[in-house]
Amino acid sequence: MPTAADPSHWVLEAVETYELPLLRYARRLLDDLDLAHDAVQHAFVKLCEQSQEKLEGRVAPWLFRVCRNKVIDHLRQAGRERTLLDDGTDSTPSAMPALTADSREANPADLAEQHDLADLVTGLLAHLPVSQRETLDLWCTGLSHRQIAEVTGRTEANVRVLTHRGLTTLRTHPHIQRLLADRPDHQPARLP
Repeated sequence: MPTAADPSHWVLEAVETYELPLLRYARRLLDDLDLAHDAVQHAFVKLCEQSQEKLEGRVAPWLFRVCRNKVIDHLRQAGRERTLLDDGTDSTPSAMPALTADSREANPADLAEQHDLADLVTGLLAHLPVSQRETLDLWCTGLSHRQIAEVTGRTEANVRVLTHRGLTTLRTHPHIQRLLADRPDHQPARLP
């Protein structure tokens, strides 16, 4: 077992910390688990070639950037990179799918309700422009707007706009509003 004095210790810590978030991120972009594993493995192989001092404090954005670049390579091979590089300005709440009440199971258990909400949000996320979805994925993994900008090659201001638009689109969707309104602890969202 490597110790803190072992030079590879920081790489193993990065694998433990970021492997699953990277895999989720790559899988959402590629919709292919094998290619997602390949992109994540590529990022960690490249990490082994770096010095810890060079990446001090920037391991997460660096890993996500390398993984994203590999994802773009895979998408180019499939002829789909245009969707990942768009600016996401064409999103409107009306472009989101309208789900019927029948698509939600009527299970009174809180766990089932949370599962339904997660399914609904996942379905709605899939209909956001790829740039907004990617930004929200990275934001949900805990990266800051600055780190997301570093990963995606966008400006921090653009990342903030994409995050805001994506969250607003989700928050204002009628089914999300209805679900939230049914909760006793819900306070209506105030949108800027």
